[in-house]
Order: sequence, then structure tokens, then C-alpha cells
Amino acid sequence: MNRVGIMLDWGIMQKGMKGDKSYERLTHYVEIGKELGLEPVFFHPFHVLAGDEKVHGYFWNGSRLVPRLVQIPRVIHNRVLTGDARARGVIQRLSRKKTVFNGLVVRDKRKVHQMLWKNPQIRMYLPHTVPYSGEQLKQFLEKYRVVYVKPSIGSVGIGVARIERHGNEYHFIASKKRKTMSLKRLMSVVRTWVGGKRFLIQQGIHLARYEGKTFDIRVSVQRNGERKWAVSGMVAKVANQQNKLSNLSRGGRAVPLTTAIAPTIPMDDQKGTLERIQEAAIVIAKQYAQHFPSLADLGMDMGIDDRGHPYLIEVNVRDQRYSFYKAGEKAMFKQTYRHPMEYAHTLIHEGKKPKKQLA
Repeated sequence: MNRVGIMLDWGIMQKGMKGDKSYERLTHYVEIGKELGLEPVFFHPFHVLAGDEKVHGYFWNGSRLVPRLVQIPRVIHNRVLTGDARARGVIQRLSRKKTVFNGLVVRDKRKVHQMLWKNPQIRMYLPHTVPYSGEQLKQFLEKYRVVYVKPSIGSVGIGVARIERHGNEYHFIASKKRKTMSLKRLMSVVRTWVGGKRFLIQQGIHLARYEGKTFDIRVSVQRNGERKWAVSGMVAKVANQQNKLSNLSRGGRAVPLTTAIAPTIPMDDQKGTLERIQEAAIVIAKQYAQHFPSLADLGMDMGIDDRGHPYLIEVNVRDQRYSFYKAGEKAMFKQTYRHPMEYAHTLIHEGKKPKKQLA
């Protein structure tokens, strides 16, 4: 049986060693691996020994992860998201010697937006987005009723502020708090909120609603056993009324996408709406992968307006996948594990290494 490396975050590895559950379903890797003739070797970059040939790998024994010193598998699915320089250095070195898919990529949302904007096919899906400055914020507030100020690098909604214009008053919504203020006060509050960090300003899309609340859509886009980009699943994330964020860790909730669009999109248009979202997600994945060929596993946050037109909110290079599980979409949830394993299977058996990604 061939081995495939599954590189996981440190916290996930620690839970696996104790036999505790996490958002990563280690058993799915094992079950799908058996079907494909693959044995997963779980590890973190810190488990790699000097020389990058051997690793303190971990294997699932039915209840927890147990260690064994083994050769580093030739094909590795990277699920680690870290800013730690040492860990990133290991991933970079492994990417030069092995086939690491979903390696290190540019995660700066502004730079990703610029990469995608280069493709005219994609522009219709991109909300107006610029680097933060006080002057740009004023212009956006004059032009749009809702504006987001968000970190250039970040995830799960942390640091995101929503600003709503109501006449001469502005609602600043962040960290589950809503404050009403004048424009002058708002500019001061946002300046403090941003501090010296890189932020961007994004046009707020008039999103479709479910039960009176806006929702966005998590789209899992992955390379499959044919090495083609495919949508593994789509699920709606309904915003928390307090902070207007849909992230599950920030109070949002997941529901099946077909349930969420039913009140807004007429029955005859629903199939076409789902197809448009999938088409947009795949063309975006292909464009991103032109810059980073190692990409194979993306979680996109997309929105639709009342007419069902899709917009990209952001691209996540480590989809945590649990929104599918929370929505009861168990088949989609498992598919998000199957496609990367099938992709790894083709890389192992055909022995073709994708071009090295940029650091």
C-alpha cells in the first residue's frame, strides 16, 4: 500500500494523539485511503527530521494517532496554515524535494484580488476592493451603503468591521457590537481599529436573505482524480444578526444551500443559479492556480444577490470543511476528503510533479 502524507496543524495533531475530535476527520482520510490503496501518514512540519528524508509520522490505530519513524511520503497534502517561519521553511524545502499540493501561497486578499482581476472573465464576480486609507474609505461610503473593512491577511471573520450608512449616521458593527456615530467619529474609530496593520476596504454586496438574515456560500473547489477542478460541495452560512458575520466560529449557522435560496430564487431559476456559482468558483480556482500551480484544495466564500448573480467574497486556502457537517450535508463533507485523496492517488501513480509554487 502506498503512503500519502497529510500535513496538519499542530493543534489538530495534538488532539489526534489524545484521540479527541477536531474539525479534521482523520477517519475519513483512512477510510477513503483504504478504498484507493493509500495509507495516510499524519504529521506536522516540526515532526520532519533534519535532511527532510524521515519523519516522526503518525498513524490512526482506530482510536488515536500513534507514532512511527518512516520515510517521508513522496506526495503530501498540506493542510497547515501558519505564520511560523520555521514551519514554513520546512514546507518550502519539502516542496522542492517532494510533491506538496496546496503548498505556500500568497494569502494577502488584496494581492489575490489583483491576480483575479487580470482575468476579464472574473471581474463580474469581484466586489470593488482597494487597500485601506482614510480617503478611500470616504469615497466608498459616498458610493456604497454598506462597506467592509477587513484585514488583508486573516480568517474566520476576525478583525472584520461592517459599516452601514443611514443618512448622516453610520453604524459601525464589529466584535458583536454596534455603535452609531457621525462620519468624523467613524473615521477616527476605523483608524484606531486598523492601527498600523494592512487592511482593505470592500464594497458590501446586497446579499440574498434567508429568514431575514443575509447568507453567503462556502464552495469547496478541489482537484479530483482526473486532476480537474470540481466543486465538491456548496453550503449556505447564515449571518449572525449581532455582528452580521456568517463565520460559524463567529455566531453564523450552516444550512443546506437549496434551503437558503428557496425563498428568494424562483424554483425554475434555482438550477441555473447553482450552476452559475459552480462555474464562477471553477474559473476563479483556475486563475489563482495559474500563479500557484500546487493549489488543489480551496474553500471560497461567495455571495449571491436577489437575482442569483454570484460574487466572490474571499478565497480560503485551508477550508475547514465543518460547515458541510454542521448543515447535515454529510455526503458533501466526505467528498471534500475524497477529492484530495483521489488527486494524491493520481500524483503517486503517474509520478508527475506539478510545477513548483512560489514561496
